[in-house]
Amino acid sequence: LYRGMIGSLLYLTASRPDLCFSVGVCARYQAKPKQSHLQAVKRILRYVKGTANLGILYSKGSNRNLAGYCDADWAGCADDRKSTSGGCFFLGNNLISWLSKKQNSVSLSTAEAEYIALGSCCTQLIWMRQMSADYGMESGPFLVYCDNKSAIDISKNPVQHSRTKHIDIRHHFVRELVEDKQVVLEHVVTELQLADLFTKPLDFNRFVTLRNSIGICTSGFE
Repeated sequence: LYRGMIGSLLYLTASRPDLCFSVGVCARYQAKPKQSHLQAVKRILRYVKGTANLGILYSKGSNRNLAGYCDADWAGCADDRKSTSGGCFFLGNNLISWLSKKQNSVSLSTAEAEYIALGSCCTQLIWMRQMSADYGMESGPFLVYCDNKSAIDISKNPVQHSRTKHIDIRHHFVRELVEDKQVVLEHVVTELQLADLFTKPLDFNRFVTLRNSIGICTSGFE
């Protein structure tokens, strides 16, 4: 029963990014779900029932620039203290992709968790740019917004030191993208970090604000 409910909700996250984080957390416990996990899934189902008329708004005439927001919740998983990477990606003003995924390794600092999340977001944006090129939509360097200045500094500093030398080399390709001017990193204040929706549980007001900011609104169909 639990796995069936999770499977249905995972299918729904393809069109409801506001469910992505909560469903992803519940999906981690499919092997041995407890009563508390079942209660959490039922709460998600009640939320879905009450917001069945929500959908993603796509506006006409938007620009074709790719941009992304990336964030991480440091040591957010209470079981193994791994962090959660989150990101949302826009073509112009329209949301076209999003992710919420637990990282494969334990991060020793907030900056490291954010840096790993930054790498995941850049790989997604590169794939999106290649797909856009296949459709004849050429685009320049893409913007990535991050709310951690230390992670941005690590990306722009090619010198290895004690705080970064233990980070897996596969995450350091972000530096190469920055040096080649394929990606432009911009700092954004936490209040405007849209990727918060995909990394951690939020209070009601913050959740609704971010949900509206990424383009989810009432569809008008009952």
